[in-house]
Amino acid sequence: MADKHAVIWTNVTGSPLKMGDLIVTHEQTRFSYHEEFLAQNNPNGLSLLSSPQLFASDPVVFYAKDLLPMHPRLISLIPGNGRNNIQRRIYTRVLDNNEYDIAAGFDTDWELLLLAGHNGIGHIDIFRDDRIAEKWYESKTEHVEIIGKRSNFWQSVKQDIQEISAKDSQVYELESEDIVELLGPTPSVGGMIPKLLVAIPDKPEWNGSFAVPGTKQVDQQKYVDVLLKIEPREYRGVSALEACCLQWHKKLNFDVPRYWRTTLDGMNLLAVERFDRNPDGTPIPMESFFSVFASGDKNFQETADTDMQEIGDRITKLASVVNMDTNSIRQQIYKRFVLAFFTGNGDMHLENLSFLGGPNNVELAPVYDPAPMRAWVQHNTRSAIPINFDNEIGGVVDNLIAVGTSFGFNLNEAKEQFYFYEHATRKYTDSIMALEDVPLQRRQNLYDILKQERKVLKLHV
Repeated sequence: MADKHAVIWTNVTGSPLKMGDLIVTHEQTRFSYHEEFLAQNNPNGLSLLSSPQLFASDPVVFYAKDLLPMHPRLISLIPGNGRNNIQRRIYTRVLDNNEYDIAAGFDTDWELLLLAGHNGIGHIDIFRDDRIAEKWYESKTEHVEIIGKRSNFWQSVKQDIQEISAKDSQVYELESEDIVELLGPTPSVGGMIPKLLVAIPDKPEWNGSFAVPGTKQVDQQKYVDVLLKIEPREYRGVSALEACCLQWHKKLNFDVPRYWRTTLDGMNLLAVERFDRNPDGTPIPMESFFSVFASGDKNFQETADTDMQEIGDRITKLASVVNMDTNSIRQQIYKRFVLAFFTGNGDMHLENLSFLGGPNNVELAPVYDPAPMRAWVQHNTRSAIPINFDNEIGGVVDNLIAVGTSFGFNLNEAKEQFYFYEHATRKYTDSIMALEDVPLQRRQNLYDILKQERKVLKLHV
């Protein structure tokens, strides 16, 4: 593999500035901060554990691993390889139209990073060179395209979703290059549900119209950046289920972003307000637990390389190099873990937990992706993050409570938290059964699983 070269810029201060130069080889990722960036004393660098405060003029070096061929923060900006990732499908078709061949695997991922690695989640933007970066920042506000129910864009995306499981889907009302032009070079977010980053009118009711991300206002109507989730056929009802869980988290005083639901052309949409942007549109650093742990631990490659109890210890160690309220963050995580257990969200993995803010002020990002995925048999697991089960502690309930002692609670406090959420969610299954836009079989499946769980664990049914 030939060495890869790119540049990283950021708009975190409100003015575009080159952060540094990037070289990726088969053996390592090497990033060096630009002198002008260092002169500004901005603490928000490549990642939490690769900040300019820690490295200054020394290069950040990340050695490639089997599952992580480049720095995890960069990998997070590449449209994921799952079949439900709309933008990977679109951008791959764009690459297929190039005059030169691009090898599958790493070379394709690299080109996708250069195509889609700007204006994504967080504050770093990746470009092939400085000239392209400058041109992109200059052109960001040149035009606004409103994308609505009847537009060619929406029809093309709709068709892509409907044919997402088909072997060949080559008929589109709009060419892939035109879709990229409308949407902008913004990476979508991974996961099982198709997602796009867009902007929608900032008002209580949403009619389904949306615009390119970063749009501030159209015809005197204020717009807000959101993560748009498009419900696929194989997960019918998931948007209503996730909205229900967001409401339950809000009811129980968790930090929850605003969200909107609507149906367009028979397809269910859920738009969740982005929290990695300030009111003026400038980006806020945001990095998943997975990226932070993987960049700081040479033996870490996947979620299974840690467990719930160890996460508490990892966060304590992280506080030695960043400014954070360790106890508050750990306790919030345990509360989310317990509520996820009682709501049927066995999919709270390390990509669904993130740090928000730079190394001088790190917080836990608001709740996102809390959908009760246990409603689908292939996702019916108590926890996506392994739990170190100890028979000497006792049964499942005793072990779930004991997890809290790794997150800033003593045993009695953890027990109090566990039973608080156990009691608070006793009517949760009733709210699930009341969701008429979720298929009855799916509602019944989740209801039965959660009721049986309580029965087996000798909790209130």
